[in-house]
Amino acid sequence: MDLIKIVVALIIAFTPLSVAAQRIAIMGAMDQEISLLQEAMTNQKRIQRGGVDFYKGKIGKQKVILLKAGVGKVNAAYSTAVLTQNFNISSLIFTGVAGGLHPEIMAGDIVIGENLLQYDFGSLNEKNFELWPFYKIEGGRHEAPHIEADSNLLALSLKASEMVEFSPVIKRPPRIFSGTISTGDLFISNKEKANYLYSEYNSLATEMEGAAVAHICRSLDIPFVVLRSCSDNAQGEALVSFTSFVGPASENSALLVLGILELME
Repeated sequence: MDLIKIVVALIIAFTPLSVAAQRIAIMGAMDQEISLLQEAMTNQKRIQRGGVDFYKGKIGKQKVILLKAGVGKVNAAYSTAVLTQNFNISSLIFTGVAGGLHPEIMAGDIVIGENLLQYDFGSLNEKNFELWPFYKIEGGRHEAPHIEADSNLLALSLKASEMVEFSPVIKRPPRIFSGTISTGDLFISNKEKANYLYSEYNSLATEMEGAAVAHICRSLDIPFVVLRSCSDNAQGEALVSFTSFVGPASENSALLVLGILELME
């Protein structure tokens, strides 16, 4: 019996990562954005890699790996790199809050990211700013500044959004939008900048992590989607609104994630 145990242990130890059990990765930038999902996890195990805490377990029938990425593009990119180097993931869902840019978006409304762009990457001269597409790691640039989300995850997100019972944030049910999300290392609370991002790039929401995560997922051919529940309108009172609504907005985004997981086979 002892010999059998030793053989089994050796097989497990030398099993390549590529054939290890795949998990769905779920990321948020802040504690509030992943707390509801962590509460829903069973068989939870905490694993630390590279200074990042990962929570491995199940949500419903799905095997998942949950983590807090940290705020901003650098933290998000680093956490995604650590994630992909240490765990075999089948797909990635980023959940959290954002500043709404569409004129009709209000606190609590949800934006499903059809594509992501990095609005603060480019060249700035005395006359204007020119947005650049993402650079490839191996050299050269991508043709377009947008990174498209996975079509299957988008379809699941839209379907789940019709089934989930969201919590009202401002005394009305949240509305669902889908389109472009802009990412940059700025918390926007400026009407002029918010209007610029909407008019120039047709962005429905702005946040600080999504495009960085999307860039790594595209580079590694990992299906992804970014979900954002708006905590503010990215204008003058954005910080006050964010402070008031970050909790309930985070919960609505997490509820959408739970709905997506339930629909997955």
